[in-house]
Amino acid sequence: MIEPQQYGQQALQEHLLLDYVQRLETRKFGHRAVHIHLSRLKAFHRRDYHIRVATNTFESYVKLFVGRIFVLSNDDLLFIWKDKSIADVEPGVETLRYLFRDDPVAQDESEETGFCTWYNLNTEFQEFLLLCQYLSESAQKQQRRDLASDQKAPLLPINADNLAQLEETIHTADLSAHIRQQPVCVLSKTNGGELHPVFDEFFVSIAELRDAVMPNIDLASNKWLFQHMTEVLDKRMLNYLCKRTFKTHASSFSINLNLATLTTREFERFDEIVRRGWPGNVILEFNQVDLFSNLETYLRLRDEFHERGYRILIDNLTVESLSFVDRNSLKADFIKVAWREEMTDNVIRKKYSEMDTLVQQSGRERVILCRCDTPTAIRFGQSLGITLFQGRYIDNMIARTRRAKAGAKQAQKPTKAAPPRKPV
Repeated sequence: MIEPQQYGQQALQEHLLLDYVQRLETRKFGHRAVHIHLSRLKAFHRRDYHIRVATNTFESYVKLFVGRIFVLSNDDLLFIWKDKSIADVEPGVETLRYLFRDDPVAQDESEETGFCTWYNLNTEFQEFLLLCQYLSESAQKQQRRDLASDQKAPLLPINADNLAQLEETIHTADLSAHIRQQPVCVLSKTNGGELHPVFDEFFVSIAELRDAVMPNIDLASNKWLFQHMTEVLDKRMLNYLCKRTFKTHASSFSINLNLATLTTREFERFDEIVRRGWPGNVILEFNQVDLFSNLETYLRLRDEFHERGYRILIDNLTVESLSFVDRNSLKADFIKVAWREEMTDNVIRKKYSEMDTLVQQSGRERVILCRCDTPTAIRFGQSLGITLFQGRYIDNMIARTRRAKAGAKQAQKPTKAAPPRKPV
């Protein structure tokens, strides 16, 4: 049995739960349990007062059924009782479902993804004990991670001195390890959800760069110094593309640049060496903040770059900012909207009711939903008629498709016949 002093306050409930269940093993008959997965709810349904209300809802059942309730560090509730059936406790769970009825999880009956899981300890004790051991170990690991995080020195703000040092590092270091390439794909709702890459985006991973060269500095703490740093990175990215032979999933690619970079010598060199000989489109991605901060520059350069053959994409839009961006009047070829988990919530969704109209006005085939890391993001985008997607989930789909094709190709290779055996 685990000693209590191994655990801090956060993991105390998990320890008490495991200790209680271990002592139940010899007298488990007649006991039942329900695991209510409040941790699966959206974050704004898991505030402190939500958890208090949910716990108080079960107080009457605790007294009536001589039960024990545990409020876990991940906000889950685990209620164990004796001598009453699951049907007797179901009304309490249904009350909680009603309290959280605006959350999709409350309507989900699946034990893998749904609101609750029931256990009959007469027949499922070992399974339940393993769950409690897992919860206890997970809480202990999280406690160690939190402690290590608390002990980390706070990030220092970027200033002129460390910016100069960072600039020197950027100029001399090999940045290829921090340059990422991610495709934007058309995802068909028919034909089994086929993926068709449209273009690849090249960008520098700022987080990885910081961890590698200045892990103690908050690069984004000063907006103007951060802007200057990204302009330096722009030039290194352009030089990288000029010097390297790079491959893309599709014939087109995009680069995320500052508007100020378009008038530099490095960009003109990129235009001459790369863009003029490139078989597909080259798309310039501009952050919406940079664009509206330098709108006059954008309007002055936009038509010229269209005439040169470039395409233009407005990046980093939110649902809120989408209503302020008229793709047609800005003459942008694409806009990119960042996916957020709360977009699917039934309550918050009411605030986004105009999104379908805004997507339609922008042109559904011209809107890219990025940061799509889950199937939920894809389904949400498709419900709005969006067909262009970018994110880790798309990356994984491409990787799976490649592995399947490689496996099929390998299976089609004829096996070499064994050489005839020599007579003895």
